[in-house]
Amino acid sequence: MNNNTGLYVHIPFCVQKCGYCDFYSCDDKFYIIDDYTEAVIKELKYYKNKYEIEFSTLFIGGGTPTVLTEKQLDALFTGIYSLYPKKNFKEITIEANPETITEKTAKVLAANVNRVSMGAQSFDDNILKTLGRVHNSDKIKEAFAILRGNNINNINLDLMYGIPGQNVSMVISDIEEASSMGAEHISFYMFTPYPETPTGKLIESGGLKMPSDDDITDMFITGAGFLEGNDYMQYEIANFCKPGKECVHNLNYWDSGKYIGIGAAAASYFDGLRYVNLKNIENYIKQLKKNDDPAETSEKITPDMELKEFIMLKLRTVQGINKADFRERFGYDFDGRFGKIIERPLKGGLLTDSADAIALTRKGMLVSNTVIALFF
Repeated sequence: MNNNTGLYVHIPFCVQKCGYCDFYSCDDKFYIIDDYTEAVIKELKYYKNKYEIEFSTLFIGGGTPTVLTEKQLDALFTGIYSLYPKKNFKEITIEANPETITEKTAKVLAANVNRVSMGAQSFDDNILKTLGRVHNSDKIKEAFAILRGNNINNINLDLMYGIPGQNVSMVISDIEEASSMGAEHISFYMFTPYPETPTGKLIESGGLKMPSDDDITDMFITGAGFLEGNDYMQYEIANFCKPGKECVHNLNYWDSGKYIGIGAAAASYFDGLRYVNLKNIENYIKQLKKNDDPAETSEKITPDMELKEFIMLKLRTVQGINKADFRERFGYDFDGRFGKIIERPLKGGLLTDSADAIALTRKGMLVSNTVIALFF
């Protein structure tokens, strides 16, 4: 059983919101950052007073947490570590974008975190323009060098495939660049055109053309193979790392571990409940000023939800669902319950089934949602 609890802190501010982004973030509210940080620390105090939790990992995500000034970052870390000492965290990650990394910022990060996750997305300047990114490829390399120069020795680079205008050789070129820089971890995501985003609407109207499904499949299969050829081990659908450099915080999610999310729009899975905070930054701050709970929705985790979550998360990992673990957790055999359901995806080469475990093949990973839907 997983006894780890992760702490996630959401910083929803960005230099400029990307046209494809579906996360809750904004690029026009910098004036409210100090009030927001104060509210975040206040929410953390609420947990400190209510529960005896020992967090094993801290992940500060966004948005772009590194848009905060050095002084604001310092205040955030000081507030967190005054309640939960830094030495107790096994891993401390912060997300960053290349345009926000300066020598001064890197010094603050080096003093407070041991892992940085940077949104590169691509090293092709035209592709970066299509995505509406603020940085160019030179800026990625410069930011990476600054982090390294400040002894940050665990860096993830996010890369995307399946972007309009992209082909297989461009994807391989991106991977070559990221691996030659020596990133310890590479997140290799499929571009998703969310219909409500500006980029999604542009694709819908024909202003941007998505690569074909066959090309996207080729990008993933070839890209994943290339990553493995460069000593990056795949451990989850979109995540590859050098040996021993998995993201411990995310491993906890995929292991159905508990986590607390702090900040506007942050989600928690704790104490038999799943709850999500108010999305609106101003409303979130107001709630905490009144000492009110900032959760907007809350639901009790039913046994059925727990089962669904377990299958969905475990199938995202390369190991898949361990049948002995499944039996121990739910009290019955996986094959007895789901044997019939998995026949078709097994025949289609989307799943592998051994005596010990069931897992998605690489082909299956591309259609993971469709395969997972068969179980419910």
